[in-house]
Amino acid sequence: MPTTRFEELQAKAGAWCQDFERHKDDCKVFAEKLRIELIEYLGAKSTDIEFYVLDEHLDRVRDGGTTLSPRLQVGDDGFVYFGLTLFFKFEGQCVDEHVRVGIQRARGQWRVRWNQQEISYGNANARTAFFEKATAAIAEKFDTPFHKKRGPLGFVPIISNDHLVLMPPAELRVATEALAPPGDPAQP
Repeated sequence: MPTTRFEELQAKAGAWCQDFERHKDDCKVFAEKLRIELIEYLGAKSTDIEFYVLDEHLDRVRDGGTTLSPRLQVGDDGFVYFGLTLFFKFEGQCVDEHVRVGIQRARGQWRVRWNQQEISYGNANARTAFFEKATAAIAEKFDTPFHKKRGPLGFVPIISNDHLVLMPPAELRVATEALAPPGDPAQP
């Protein structure tokens, strides 16, 4: 009995799904390798850099916690994304740096997006260059005093409980005035 066109399409769809699952498995292995190499490059501990959960919009799930293995999300741009959190711990406080990482394999080579910056990743020299650029982006953030760092549309970052929050300067002024005691010279 001859196969129908639908059966032919179904066979092609099945093969495509199997290929895509293999690709996702390769991406997961690569993400785990990238995390380990980043830990080694920085001289960090494994608990200092962990995966975090992304939602379907590629945003961090705030209460998603950390995971031992990357939870992958496919972006519209052909990259497969996962999240990394770098924990900088001090006495009584912790600063988290959340990084969205996208990976794509093209012609046998891996391409990596570190937040919005695309950096090549390949042999040992390319990996070192990648880690230098990635850590330079984090260092630049911490080299800029937060009161001088401006966000988009005039927003100024303020420290929240687990990350930076953008707040319009007018709201920041109102919040500061509300917190200042009466007669405080800091009030305008």
